[in-house]
Amino acid sequence: MNWLTTAEDCFRDPYGSMRRGLLTSVFSQLIGVSRIFHLDQMEDTGFALLTGGWRCPSRYSVGAWRRNLPWYEVDRFCRLTSPWHWIKGEDAVVSFDEHSIPRWTHKFSVSKGYVTIRNKHMRCEKLYHPYDVLHDRFLSALGTPGKVELRDVSLRLIDQVLTNGRPHRLHALFDAGAGKADANVRALMDLAGQTPGLDVTVRAVRHPTRVQIWKSLGADKFVSYEEDGPSVGAPPKEIRLADTLTTLKDESPDQAVRTIVCREIVPGPKKDRWHPLYTSSDAEPLEVLETFRTRQHQEQGYRVSVHDENLNAIPCGYDKQSPDRCRPRFHRGPLQMIGWLAALVYNAVADLAVDLPQSYQGAHVSTLRRTFFNRPGDIFVTPSALIVHLDPFSGQDELIPLVDSVNKQACHIPWLDGRRLVMSLSPPRSRGHGP
Repeated sequence: MNWLTTAEDCFRDPYGSMRRGLLTSVFSQLIGVSRIFHLDQMEDTGFALLTGGWRCPSRYSVGAWRRNLPWYEVDRFCRLTSPWHWIKGEDAVVSFDEHSIPRWTHKFSVSKGYVTIRNKHMRCEKLYHPYDVLHDRFLSALGTPGKVELRDVSLRLIDQVLTNGRPHRLHALFDAGAGKADANVRALMDLAGQTPGLDVTVRAVRHPTRVQIWKSLGADKFVSYEEDGPSVGAPPKEIRLADTLTTLKDESPDQAVRTIVCREIVPGPKKDRWHPLYTSSDAEPLEVLETFRTRQHQEQGYRVSVHDENLNAIPCGYDKQSPDRCRPRFHRGPLQMIGWLAALVYNAVADLAVDLPQSYQGAHVSTLRRTFFNRPGDIFVTPSALIVHLDPFSGQDELIPLVDSVNKQACHIPWLDGRRLVMSLSPPRSRGHGP
C-alpha cells in the first residue's frame, strides 16, 4: 500500500488503470503468474480482490498501462521507493552488475549484447541493480539497451549510491565488465582516490600478457591459505595470494594499481586457476578476496528473480510503434518499472522472512509462495471487513505471530472501499487412529 500511495503521487492516470496495473504487476510476480496473457485464464476470486477489483484483471488494460509508462515518472517512483535506509550511515558493501534479458524478435532490429546464459551476443536489453550484499537487498534499478555495458554506467551507479544512500563508507564491487579497458579501471581508481570513504574492487580481465606477468611472480610473493572443500567431507583446497602492483597501459610505474592475485591450486592434470583483482582498498589480501566473493549474493538474487519472478518475461524496452522497425525507439519506462517491481517483491519477501522462524531466513520467493502464499481458503466480504480464513495446512502455527501482527494493525484496504483486513487460521485437523 505504501508503493501504491507513492505511485499515485508519481504517475498520471488519465484512464484510471494505474491502480489495477500496479497491483496486478506486483501480485502476479508474488504468486507466480509467469506471463501477462495468463491473466485471461485466471478465475480466482482472491486474486481479483488482491489486485483491486471484483473480477480478475484483463491483460489488455494491464498491458496498456505498462506500455505507456514515461521514463521520468518511473525514475521518480524508483527513487522514492528505493530502500536506501539499509546503507545510510553504515559501512556498506554494494555489488554492481548487469542482467541481460534476451529478446527473440526478428521484426525489430534490437541492439545486441552478451547474454551469459546463451554464451553469445544476441538481441537483448539490460537491467542494472546495485545490490547490498550485507543485507541481501536490491537498492535501485536502471534499464538500458543491450549495447550498453557495465563500464558505461559504473561511475553513474556509484554516484547514485553515494548521493542517495549516503553510506559512511562504501566498498563497490565490480565484475570484469567494468574494467574491460585500462581506461575504465583508471576512471574507477581515480574516483576512489578523489572520494573519501570509497573503495573499489574490480575483477581484472585476464589478458594473456598480464597473466604471464602475474604467473612470473616469485614463490616468495605468495602466501598460502587453506579453505573448505567444495562439499562436506571433501579435502580442503589451497589458495595462494600475492599482493603486487600492475602498471596500466600508457601509464608510469608510479601510477601502478594495487592487484591481489589469487592462485587456486587444482590437483591433478588440470591447470591452476588465476583470479586477479584490482583494488583501491588498504585491507589485507585475504579480506579483499573474501569481500569480493560476497558479490555472488547478487548473482543469486538475479537467479531467484529469473526463476521465481520471471524476470526475463518483463515488458520489452523497444517501441513497437516506431515508424522504422530497423531503428526502433527505446522506451525504458516499462522495462525499468517492472524490473524494479520484481526487485521490490524480492526485498519484501526477504523482509517477511525476518518475521518467520529461523528455518525460513533467506528463503527464496518460490519457497514462501509454496509454503504460505498460494493456500486455499474462504473469503467473506462484509460492508466493513474482508475476512480471509485459510484452510488448515502443515506449518500454519509458524504464521500465528505474523497473523496477529497484521490484525493488530487494523489495515484498511483502499481499493476495497476501506474494508478492514482480518485474517484467521483454521484449527489443525486431529489425526485419526490407525494408519
